Amino acid sequence: MKETDQLFALLPQESIAYAERMNMPYLGYHLFRETLTNTLLGDSESPILYWLGKDIGVKIPIQSSAGIVLPFMRLGLGQLDIMEESELQIQYKLSHAIFHYMTDQRLSRALSLECGIIAGAIERWRGKETTAQLLMEGKGDIRIVASH
Repeated sequence: MKETDQLFALLPQESIAYAERMNMPYLGYHLFRETLTNTLLGDSESPILYWLGKDIGVKIPIQSSAGIVLPFMRLGLGQLDIMEESELQIQYKLSHAIFHYMTDQRLSRALSLECGIIAGAIERWRGKETTAQLLMEGKGDIRIVASH
């Protein structure tokens, strides 16, 4: 059985292939994450990004806790590494070069999107209500803990 691309549920197949061949500056993405979401969403930024992320995450088919790692990289969301895993909880470490240029306050709000994506993907995989929480001990140690 041929495996389908995990991101087909999010974007048209043609646009994925084209976008992945492009070598574009990262400034537009940073502008979006740093300025636009904060300006548009204000105090509601964090919960709205989490909800949006969860909606995106449930569309990404995964078969294991490691199944979300490649989609994260392909979407430019950062490098995920599994730190701990149990039946009730999965802890990921998240890193990205751009995080060092963002304030801790911005990171704690903006990374709600990533938390939601992880929660949604795991919820779909495990078939259980899942939440994800951001744990930050500085920009070098950002963890996302998914629980159900």
